[in-house]
Amino acid sequence: MSVVKSLVVILAAVRICLYMRCFSACIGKYRVSKKIVTALFTVLWIFEGFLISISYVGRGIAPLELFFLLVEIPFLSAMSFCCQGRAARRLLMAFILPTVYWIGKWIVVSVLFAAVTDSRQYLIATSISVGLFLVFGMILEKVGKSRQEQERELLEQEVRIYENQFGIIRQSQHNIRALKHDMKHHIKMLTDMVSGGENEAALKYLASMGAFMENNEEYVATGNERIDSILNYMISKAKDSGIDVSWKIQIPEHLGIPVFDINVILSNLFENAMNAMSEVTEPSFRIMMKYDRGILCISTQNNCSGKGKISGDSKEHGFGLKNIRRIAEKYHGSLTATVQDGDFQANVLLFLEDADTE
Repeated sequence: MSVVKSLVVILAAVRICLYMRCFSACIGKYRVSKKIVTALFTVLWIFEGFLISISYVGRGIAPLELFFLLVEIPFLSAMSFCCQGRAARRLLMAFILPTVYWIGKWIVVSVLFAAVTDSRQYLIATSISVGLFLVFGMILEKVGKSRQEQERELLEQEVRIYENQFGIIRQSQHNIRALKHDMKHHIKMLTDMVSGGENEAALKYLASMGAFMENNEEYVATGNERIDSILNYMISKAKDSGIDVSWKIQIPEHLGIPVFDINVILSNLFENAMNAMSEVTEPSFRIMMKYDRGILCISTQNNCSGKGKISGDSKEHGFGLKNIRRIAEKYHGSLTATVQDGDFQANVLLFLEDADTE
């Protein structure tokens, strides 16, 4: 095999390695052993390398490249089922990767040479194409890591939310145990008050017992434990920052929406509000959630120092609204965001046909 063919085969190995790397970076981790995946991609490389070695590298190789494209798409589609993630994303990547490379290569050839006439030109075109595809792969990998980083941050926040809720539960249990321990004394005191005709004093005593049982950190208690946890964490964090917070939550114990999706919406709305109020002297934040006949409405309002801009205030702010809109569209809903008279208001509408209102 000539030197040019050897270099082309090596470049084919680089391209196939990029396929494998882009899969794991943009779709998700492999479900099977990495050794098995590497072996299967190696088989593809050996197959293509053999065909290159017995073919003329230069004029007339376009049909072979078209054959490679038609082979790689179903091969990568089959390999995509070895990865985690959504089937649609896996199949889309299986189609995009070889299509981008081979169409990009044909564009490079047409721009540089109009048509390849010898092996040297083919090697140059292949080298440039692999280099451009490497840049494309790096961009995809960066986007994939950015998405994974967002998911990791959401998971970390979810851990903090649950830690906060567990603290609330522990405090409530402590109050119950303390009250139970002294219950006989409380009953005797109330009995003496009622027997002595001190009804008003007995009512005040009962009120003080109720106040003792209340947990000041549990602001929302709808019965929907996961959403309560998220809202309690948000409200507690806002109050600790000196923000005036008000809320009105009317939701059933069970909603037909995964906690991940509702966390994306609430967390981004809250973080956007916190960022917008960072330079406000008297910050205030209001949140409303209402479920009615399959429709969930989430509305937030906060004062801000902006001049009417919404998604352009910061890169993170705009990215957060995009994530909210993506989740809303998943449920055939919508996101509207407005700034008026120094107040930013966001309204999210979701259609949850499978919500359980019992």
